[in-house]
Amino acid sequence: MEEKLKMEITKGAEVLSMSQDDAMAKYSELCEQNGIEETNPVGLGLWRNFVANSKKTNNSSSEGQKENDSFYKAAFGFFVTLEAPRDMMSWNRSRAKEEFMRDEDNALEKGIVAVATENALGKFTVSRYHNGEYREAVKSTLPDGAETLEDGRIYIPLDNTATYMNGGVNENYGTPLPKEQYRRSGVFYGTLDGKEMRSYYFSYKNQAGVDFAPNTFEWVHFLCVEGSNGTDIYGAKELTLSSLKLNSEIDKESDIHRDMSTFNFEDCLRDNFSSHLSPLVGLDRAHVERQALPSKERYIITDGTVVNMVMTPTKNGNRIIILTDLNTSASYDDDAITTFWIPSHLKLDFGIGSSVIVCGRTSQRVVDGNAEPVTVNASGIYCVERQGSVVEVSQEVEENFDWF
Repeated sequence: MEEKLKMEITKGAEVLSMSQDDAMAKYSELCEQNGIEETNPVGLGLWRNFVANSKKTNNSSSEGQKENDSFYKAAFGFFVTLEAPRDMMSWNRSRAKEEFMRDEDNALEKGIVAVATENALGKFTVSRYHNGEYREAVKSTLPDGAETLEDGRIYIPLDNTATYMNGGVNENYGTPLPKEQYRRSGVFYGTLDGKEMRSYYFSYKNQAGVDFAPNTFEWVHFLCVEGSNGTDIYGAKELTLSSLKLNSEIDKESDIHRDMSTFNFEDCLRDNFSSHLSPLVGLDRAHVERQALPSKERYIITDGTVVNMVMTPTKNGNRIIILTDLNTSASYDDDAITTFWIPSHLKLDFGIGSSVIVCGRTSQRVVDGNAEPVTVNASGIYCVERQGSVVEVSQEVEENFDWF
């Protein structure tokens, strides 16, 4: 973060009697809410506006002072879903590469990429189109997201979305895409600062979000930032990660420990997530129906009996469990079983025969025009009835025939 920006945030914090950490967190929230990076100059304008409005509020009433004193919320509850971290820029970078390799001139003119050539002095001439205007600049270094192809051509993937679907202006339009930008998302059910328990959409970016991986359906405490819409919460840089505590590991005599022994997860899901519930036999229909929903609402919640487990991870780290519904009759027109892909951060501490609830996103491949059975990319697991023993990961042993 530039020194000028840090100084302004510090001055604003002094005016509002905030700690510097609180001020930095609030600045991060403002940028998050407005869809811009923290290094974007517009963030400074958002901060100035916040300070000005807060001063007015502070001067008008003591109630306003109370509302602006706390920017971190103490969250207590459990995650219904917590997805594996995703590189949010991966698709855009792949598209930029495809467009550049297919038609370099068109990709340049459409603002999908900038093109760089290195001169004899080791510097780079960068060409790009912005708002239809061609420009060139000489740079001593290239952005981290620059890519060099095997033939030596260099391109820089750019953010070429001028406006969002809601009509908002994209402040990052024309800027280089980051090399990677990981974000972990999920659904949290709980309370903020002791208020009524309810569900929130959770989002946490960068390395702290990657490292934030509590078990789903396990009671946790952490600090977060509440979005202005009242439905979202965000991880606050390193603070949310460092503040994470398991309720089960807190001294029962502590003021923050909560006795949740009588809480029923199944009743909670039935009462608060009914629109996401689907039986195993209805996943095909649920998959089709949910395609029109916003991305964060497409998860389903289903249950079944474990009939197989493959604990050796796939290339992307997933394990596999197979579920069936023993309460329905199998016609055998289909397989009567469903495959669930389990990411590495979810704990599997049960065996075959266990009854489980699984939350996740449905997926369906179409091969040669034929739709294969729906599978589920899991992001939450709750074991209702534990049976059998945990399947251990078996290490594959390669046979050595070098002697022959």
